Amino acid sequence: MIVLDTNQLEHVAFPHGAVLGMLRKIAELQQQNLAIPEMVVVEHVAHYRRRVEQALTTARKALATLDKTFDQDLLSHVETLSVEAAAEKHQAALGKSFDILPTPSGAAEEALRREANRIAPAEQIWEVGNGKPMKARGARDVTIWLTLLERARSTDAPVWFVSQDGDFGKDDFHAVLREEAERELGSGAGRLRLLHGGIDQLLRELAERTQKPAELARMLKGPVVSYAAHIALTEADIFARLLPRIPRDPSYTAIPYGSVALGFHDVKRTETYQVGDRLWVSAQLRWQAAANFERFMQPSAPKSLTPGVEFAFDATVLLEIENGEPRSAEVVSLGPLAVLAVTDGLDDRNGPWTTATWWVPRRSGDAS
Repeated sequence: MIVLDTNQLEHVAFPHGAVLGMLRKIAELQQQNLAIPEMVVVEHVAHYRRRVEQALTTARKALATLDKTFDQDLLSHVETLSVEAAAEKHQAALGKSFDILPTPSGAAEEALRREANRIAPAEQIWEVGNGKPMKARGARDVTIWLTLLERARSTDAPVWFVSQDGDFGKDDFHAVLREEAERELGSGAGRLRLLHGGIDQLLRELAERTQKPAELARMLKGPVVSYAAHIALTEADIFARLLPRIPRDPSYTAIPYGSVALGFHDVKRTETYQVGDRLWVSAQLRWQAAANFERFMQPSAPKSLTPGVEFAFDATVLLEIENGEPRSAEVVSLGPLAVLAVTDGLDDRNGPWTTATWWVPRRSGDAS
């Protein structure tokens, strides 16, 4: 089992980072589970909640100014957004991506005791310069440590803790923690290991980092990756999310789902690793796309109108390469959609669009 500390979740840019996509695939190939302690969930979601709060505060100030400038109500939608709803959604995403290791019974009380007594991995310093007392801290690290011990106690499999927090140790856990592990786990203490070099050290041990293929740009723009992106978009039900952007016209009463076309994209970051005889590339891509809606006049007139929505989105794609050619691709993370324009249809899109259009069958009841 591979267990990530809070700082490593930030490092892999959950949920859309290219490194995270690679880590998931390599862990799967190595038959390793990815996990995080319950306390890491609490810490990470707290940081995320704070960032959302700050972003909303900045947005409200900017939109209040723009409201006055353009004499329009631009602020009302932002005022309906909930920080708690965003935090709950983010926490649910963590639960889908990782095994959550529960905090052992009694760990909170023991963590506070060790913090007060300056016992590792809590802060061990009592005084700073000039004899000024050092405030006790580190109960959360203690809780994480006790969670690791409990997991190692309940399994015969290795437990690797990936962290760059010096409070746990460097080349190995601090001596006091290693001694505790030997007392608690006996001969199984060696199964519990600290990877202080973080995700980079972990990936170096599980796979061989290598140069990106010479034809990678071509492969990322090719049909294997495009089709994977299309599948991810339709599974995310993008039409339902984009439909409200289509202006309503009382003379057209039914809008079945239509098609989505993918255009050019930018490559933001790639990571390439050799695993056995295969290359695996994790790439963060910024796509441009357009959704096409078929709007029909009912009940008798055959006339139809085809409006469209241009949009952009980020996606983390995992590409498998065999013998220099793409073998498979999967979108492991799909970012939010950003609407760029509402058009009269796909033929009115600005700029070159080279990929194919895929039709999405209308489902029963799809009407507006």
